[in-house]
Amino acid sequence: MALFFTRRTYNASKQKFTDNVASLTRYVRVQASGGGSHSGGIISRDDWLDLVIAGAQSREVLIYVHGFNTDQAGMLSRLGKVEGGLRANGFTGAVVAFDWPSRGDVNFYDSDRTNAKAVAPFLVPDGILAILQRSPGIKVHLLAHSMGAYLTLRAFSGEGQQPGQPPWKVDQALFVAADAEAEALRRGAWGALVMEHRCQRLTNYYNVVDQTLTLAGGIIHGGRERAGRVGLPDLAPANAVDLYTTQQFRNVVPDNQQGGFFVSHNWYYDDAGCLRDIRLTVAGQSDATMPTRVNTTAGNRALLT
Repeated sequence: MALFFTRRTYNASKQKFTDNVASLTRYVRVQASGGGSHSGGIISRDDWLDLVIAGAQSREVLIYVHGFNTDQAGMLSRLGKVEGGLRANGFTGAVVAFDWPSRGDVNFYDSDRTNAKAVAPFLVPDGILAILQRSPGIKVHLLAHSMGAYLTLRAFSGEGQQPGQPPWKVDQALFVAADAEAEALRRGAWGALVMEHRCQRLTNYYNVVDQTLTLAGGIIHGGRERAGRVGLPDLAPANAVDLYTTQQFRNVVPDNQQGGFFVSHNWYYDDAGCLRDIRLTVAGQSDATMPTRVNTTAGNRALLT
């Protein structure tokens, strides 16, 4: 069973979601039916939250936020890989997704970014806060891939503190191949201030040969480098960990596949070592003691299994 909340428009006549921005959040439960198809559908917010809390045996929920060029079928496939990797390493919390209207086409980068900005205000109130308020004391983690990191930064910066409500934050925030400006995460910059305030720890997984982010930073954004390719600035948020993954990528992806444009951007979820590291990160293990990491000559840590 897969659980997600979405801001895609629903076409009732075709009984399917579209790639357009919806005017409300819908909550969905689906079941894999074989051959890549799924059955199930929209349920009430209350029923959805009940299923999430019931599935959080360890009193933890991880929310996966996908990136650009991801249709709904692609989101469900990636969600399955994330959940499978966590389960294989002992995670007993709930794993859900925030599904936003990406077209699933590499040629629509700008419209995807516009859509990510449009739906960002709903990630926190309709997902994170809904879960925290439904079950006080539960831990919520967030794993954002690619443009999902940009969406997360926009979401966290735009959500204030509701009167009479305790301060909210997620426990572990993981940015994987983040298509977010690295300089926005320099200590004192807006992104760094947001993540210092809204999570216990931020872990940034970066690959210096990520071809997708090379294009995004070098051409689309006029040289403004992305955190998922160059890592965090020298002065990073006080609660941030920068994790170099390039050697792991070269070790686990066959040489004849490394040149694929999206391989260097998406390989993380097909690597058992990376999935184990994600599980240890979600568990809150100290960066210095993780068996999946080694020291680098640059003074940070590298994923190496």
